[in-house]
Amino acid sequence: MIKKFAWGAVATLSMLGPITTSAQAQVGPPPPTPQQLDQLQSLFRIGVTLGLPGGITRTDSYGLDIANDGQDFMNPQRLRERYGAQYNDLFPVSGVIDFRGLPIYGFYDANSPVFRISIPALDAEGETYQNRFNGVTRQASYDLFNEYLDEVDSAEAERLVRLLLKSLARYSPVDPLAGNPNSVQSGLVRSSLDLSSGDSAIEQAANGGTNTAGDPWIVGANYSGGSSNGGRYDFMRVDGRIARSFRLTEGGRALLKFDLPISYSEVNGARAATAQFGVGVEFPLIAQRWSLEPRIGYGITGSDQLGSLGHMISTTIASRYVLNGLGRGRLIIGNMVGYTSTMSTGFTGYNVNPGLKNWAFRNGVAYDLPLKFRGFGRNTSVRASYALTNYTGDKLYYDTFHEMTLSLGIRGREESARNARDLIRLNFNLIKASDYTSWSAGLGFRF
Repeated sequence: MIKKFAWGAVATLSMLGPITTSAQAQVGPPPPTPQQLDQLQSLFRIGVTLGLPGGITRTDSYGLDIANDGQDFMNPQRLRERYGAQYNDLFPVSGVIDFRGLPIYGFYDANSPVFRISIPALDAEGETYQNRFNGVTRQASYDLFNEYLDEVDSAEAERLVRLLLKSLARYSPVDPLAGNPNSVQSGLVRSSLDLSSGDSAIEQAANGGTNTAGDPWIVGANYSGGSSNGGRYDFMRVDGRIARSFRLTEGGRALLKFDLPISYSEVNGARAATAQFGVGVEFPLIAQRWSLEPRIGYGITGSDQLGSLGHMISTTIASRYVLNGLGRGRLIIGNMVGYTSTMSTGFTGYNVNPGLKNWAFRNGVAYDLPLKFRGFGRNTSVRASYALTNYTGDKLYYDTFHEMTLSLGIRGREESARNARDLIRLNFNLIKASDYTSWSAGLGFRF
């Protein structure tokens, strides 16, 4: 199974046998730098430098958007197909694949069949992690490397995969697991304090408030798009959500909440899927004014095309405080602190847990205003919210992002007991983080 998923899950490069550090001088021309590949708007950018007779070099670059296609970038057979007579097994060749932001280098030295792999970003001491495959010919050496892609059978190989996956959260702005607003990690954190819809035990119907928590079901869907890294990565995403809450005791105020978000996304056409589950209990400490909600969440993602596999757990506690009497509306202040940690992937047969551990802090405000105009013969409301999310702990590509939401709610009929709550809500959302921008539009129903 790992043949397909190994490279894709970056397990590819883990299956390289023992890791050695090397100070060996490079023989031949240097590979293209990642900066030389900046003109390529692709998930996986490849550059190759061929050494030719007379000290002449040829540099080539191209892009791919499927991880599994990247493993052949230094296959001698592919080099012959792409460069014809300019490629020779005696000439030096160097190459680099920018794996969603993480550079991985490959080398054939002059007059040598040995294939070397180097990943400088993994080293914390200034030396380069390097693996060597020594066959009778270059094709034989590459085939040895390729054989390792079929299985992970050593603790050292698993360790390297964990390092690679951890590095991708730091160097890739589109990693499905962690490090950006579209990741599982951020989904868990955002769900723990969502100020956009008012699904809280303290936002009661008294005095013309918006939503009354405790309705049996909430169902919603969102479509989002955006880009990052100067337009190199374009993404789209479809989210679905089912949530339900229960009163812990008859007539009580505390709510037991269950939440199940799922999503399908594409980055430059490469597909990924995620699923999450959250459960929390919201305790109103001051009726219709202040509540605390401890919550635990779990999320999982997998994509052989993006090269990612992993799951994580979160534990959070959120505070919500309502200030009434601000004009015709109310102000909701939200604060949250939480902890996220990736988990063992032993269920796959290999433990490639990257060991990411982060503290998350999310703070924001929302203003909810009943409107005077009617929609579809019903009362309406508008809600605007802003939230700031920060991470500490292991290094991430984005450790801060801003989120703004504007939504319009339509309430129940006047003769209904649900007149003071929103049964339908239309949401518009914008997320911004340095060179990352995403927008979304969604619709939610309560019944």
